[in-house]
Amino acid sequence: MVLPQLVALAFLAVGGYLLYAGGRRLTTVFHILRSDPLPVRELHGHRGPVEIEGRAVEGDDGTVEAPFTGSRCLAYTYEVEELRSSGKSESWETLDTGMAGVDFVVDDGTGRVVVDPEGADIHLEPQSVTVPPGTELPERLARYVAATDGVDPQDRVIDLKVTQLNVGNEQRFTERRLDVGEAVYVYGQATRGPSVEWGSNLVDALVGDGAATPVFVISDTDERGTAWRIARGGLWRAGLGLVLVAAVAAVAAGALL
Repeated sequence: MVLPQLVALAFLAVGGYLLYAGGRRLTTVFHILRSDPLPVRELHGHRGPVEIEGRAVEGDDGTVEAPFTGSRCLAYTYEVEELRSSGKSESWETLDTGMAGVDFVVDDGTGRVVVDPEGADIHLEPQSVTVPPGTELPERLARYVAATDGVDPQDRVIDLKVTQLNVGNEQRFTERRLDVGEAVYVYGQATRGPSVEWGSNLVDALVGDGAATPVFVISDTDERGTAWRIARGGLWRAGLGLVLVAAVAAVAAGALL
């Protein structure tokens, strides 16, 4: 009886985690949709949660260099995955993730405001490169792998005389960037910003993370597009978690009858 109980507990734990993770995403969607973006010019003296939309432009801090493409951008996230096999099943295992960014400016035509991306939940369109085993990596990816302890090159080849055998796993390198001039949506906390010169269209506010706002989101689409992007991940997690928890409950109920 011990093994079935352990399996049930494992299913219950996974189901509970998925419900929690999905619920957090759907809560973020609720906060995004319950109010409308403000024109940037109205952020003069505004303090507290705020939504803004506009174009992301370079601020005083310039740009950062994305790790896989070398593109100059305002913020980026990256993820490295490796395809692992277990029996007849395969799954992608995450080897490394990271993010970086600099303070940038959102311009919506009514004004400009500085955004500090530190601590943001960033949702940007992915750009992925998949490298089959036995393939030599492009130069930038090769330099990244050589400098990263948790990621090993998968380009070894065994010469069997009549053929060659690739030794390694398929790898996927995904980069998400907020590029200069791109559309951007921000939900965060407005606080007092740096002083501005007379006549400047830069408002005296700074949008970033903070205790007064339940979430801090940066996305490269509009409000509704951002909400849908986050909701998709929340719905499947919450749905699968509910199925697992309900299955364990049904089995437990049947055992008691």
